[in-house]
Amino acid sequence: MSVLGHVLVITLLAIEAPRHFTVEQQPLAVDVVMVPPVEVVPDGGPASEPAATLPEGTAKPSPLPVRPSTGGRITATDYFAAAVLDDPRNRETRETISTLTSDERLIQLCNIEAMEQLKHWKAGFVPNSVVPYATADPLLKAASMEAPGAAVHAGGKWYRLSFACGATADLTRVASFSFKLGRPIPQREWEQNSLPELVEGEPTD
Repeated sequence: MSVLGHVLVITLLAIEAPRHFTVEQQPLAVDVVMVPPVEVVPDGGPASEPAATLPEGTAKPSPLPVRPSTGGRITATDYFAAAVLDDPRNRETRETISTLTSDERLIQLCNIEAMEQLKHWKAGFVPNSVVPYATADPLLKAASMEAPGAAVHAGGKWYRLSFACGATADLTRVASFSFKLGRPIPQREWEQNSLPELVEGEPTD
C-alpha cells in the first residue's frame, strides 16, 4: 500500500459521564499522508534519498527510542503525529480536524500517533487504520485518552492494540504515548467488533 493512501478512522461519539464513549454512527474515513522519517546523515556525509521517493515497500524507518514497561508495554520517547499533520500534503486533513470538537480532535491526534508509533517501532509493520473502540470503550479526559480495547489494521489483518495517549492543552501535539500490540483478531470476530475488511485502506462493501 502506498504511503499516500493511509486511512485514519474518526469515531463520532456521544460523551456522557463517566466519559465513556458510545458509538452513534459508522466512523468517517479521512485520508492522511503518513510521512516516512528522514534518515539522519552524519555531518559531512552524503545525503540519502528521501524515503518518500523510494519505491513502495523499500522505506526503512529509523529505530524509535522507546522504554519497555511492565507487561511488555512500550513507552515512546519521540512523537510523530504533529509532523504528519504539518506536512503540506495533509493541509485539507489538518483543516478538517480543526473543525471537530475537542474530544474528536484528541481521538484523531492519538490515532495518527498510534499508527506512526507502530510503523517506527516494528520494521515492515505498516498500519493503515486504527479503531479505538474495537473490544472496549475508550476513556477520554480533557487532554488524554486511554484505549485498552483498540485494534489496528496492517497487512490485511486486524491486531489487538491498547494505548494511552496524552496531548498538549491545545490538542495539537502528543506529549506522552505508550502502547502494547497484541495478537491478530480472528476474522470471524471482525464484524462483532466493528472492524471492516479493508482493501488498499478502504472498507469493502
